[in-house]
Amino acid sequence: MLDSVIFARDKWLVEGGLIFPDRAVMFMAGIEDEKFLENRYKYWDNVYGFRMSCAQNGNKHEPLVDTINKEAINTTSCPIFEID
Repeated sequence: MLDSVIFARDKWLVEGGLIFPDRAVMFMAGIEDEKFLENRYKYWDNVYGFRMSCAQNGNKHEPLVDTINKEAINTTSCPIFEID
């Protein structure tokens, strides 16, 4: 999202204008979500009758940004990045 905000700032914000909020903090926390794991990884075990485990392994190394239920969080959250 930062790229979009910077683009909008440079294109439309008048001199002396302000952007709110002007600060963002990124947090990290551990989660456990069995349904998510089934959808993301076990799906590749049987894709229309074909085993696609090669795609399953590739998914494990890619970052994911998603929305989860707060009940899935099972650790204390920790701030990892701040933009001011």
